[in-house]
Amino acid sequence: MIERLVLPLEVTIRLCVETDLPHLEWFGLFTPHRDIIRSAFDGQMRGDTAMLVADINGFPAGQVWIDFRKRRAEGRALLWAVRVMPPFQRTGLGTRLIGAAEGLIHSRDVPAAEAGVERDNAAARRFYERLGYRLAGTERGSYSFTTPEGVTRTVPRDEWVLVKTLRG
Repeated sequence: MIERLVLPLEVTIRLCVETDLPHLEWFGLFTPHRDIIRSAFDGQMRGDTAMLVADINGFPAGQVWIDFRKRRAEGRALLWAVRVMPPFQRTGLGTRLIGAAEGLIHSRDVPAAEAGVERDNAAARRFYERLGYRLAGTERGSYSFTTPEGVTRTVPRDEWVLVKTLRG
């Protein structure tokens, strides 16, 4: 016998608060990024970044971070750390997170949003293109971080750069 149960879930998209930080490690999946998470939050406290979370029953089941400084000279805010926990993917949650991020960017009078998508992630590129982002180029580089165990990791980046002009 198969029994089906549909659960209504209330989702609140809001700014990250400090008590969210341990939960953004998603049960160990992003624990190696603990310092990155903390640094992004510290940037939010200075006004350089914003971290939006999709709160479901007090847990951040989705997130998008916005860097207002890195692409300021180009008139863009950079979206990054865009993710939704697997059980909530394909529910519209990612689309809502991006919409909320775009609203916040627009409210700061930044004319465009930019997202970097790994070139081996065609599904993510299609997602952004469906939301009105257009290919603006490619970018290669790397970033480094130190895990809570003190191990330094360097991650190569090979990304499509997608941009969307935000209108009123």
